[in-house]
Amino acid sequence: MSKKRFQNQVVVVTGASSGIGRAAALAFAREGATTVLLSRSREKLEKVAEEIGAFSEGVFVAPADVSSKQEVDAAIANVLAKFGRIDVLFNNAGKSEVGPTDAPWFIEGVQEMFDVDFLGTVRVTQAVLPAMRRQRAGRILNMSSVVGRKAFARFGGYSSIMHAIVGYTDALRQELKGTGIEVSIIHPALTQTPLLASVRPEDMPPPFRRLSPIPAGQVAEAALKGLSKNRPRIVVPWQPKLLMLAQAISPRLGDLVVTLLQTRMFSWVFRTFRGRTYQHSSS
Repeated sequence: MSKKRFQNQVVVVTGASSGIGRAAALAFAREGATTVLLSRSREKLEKVAEEIGAFSEGVFVAPADVSSKQEVDAAIANVLAKFGRIDVLFNNAGKSEVGPTDAPWFIEGVQEMFDVDFLGTVRVTQAVLPAMRRQRAGRILNMSSVVGRKAFARFGGYSSIMHAIVGYTDALRQELKGTGIEVSIIHPALTQTPLLASVRPEDMPPPFRRLSPIPAGQVAEAALKGLSKNRPRIVVPWQPKLLMLAQAISPRLGDLVVTLLQTRMFSWVFRTFRGRTYQHSSS
């Protein structure tokens, strides 16, 4: 029997009550980790803990709102008091808004996303880092998105926050070089999670109307594989790498690829559309 990749490691997953966070928590537990579930709702976390409890005793519920430094610090202190260490942190908690950049709610929406998605990542990381520094070991994985490398129209607020997380992660990785703490970022494509469940199909960014969302479990497996190999950047699936390359060469070329994502021929050749959309598969 092959050795489990995260055997006896303490792994903290934020946003663990649903979507990618839930899938990652289950995956870490199956790989031998003691999985710490962190999110706002204790009730939802207890349900995930029950799922993990069916095959592992290594699960711990730590409710906290990542927009509250007090709650985050208290939750991480409880984890350290119980286990004495944190080996892996997966900063996954977040929210999203869809709409044009001149919408009346745009500034307020971006401020809220910034507090949860970006500053939430910073708060949890700062709470965990002292323990990892004492251990001289640890791994941090921050959630971004494909739109953290190339923005889409009607997704400007979320794209901006994801770009900010990329900048923070890049700086953090360099600052922690030589400490034994590895830092990575993951860029998933459109994923079937509750993040956009309330968005009307007609309000979706145009490319999303010809994209089939990937399962949360696929993102979770990519996260575990990337962490186990200490990859600084994880992109899932492979197709977004073409968009990132195009954007790196020229913004106009990046814009062209975004336009092509909306066409039948491109989606057929590169297998980005499989006959279902985000809204259809969420039902």
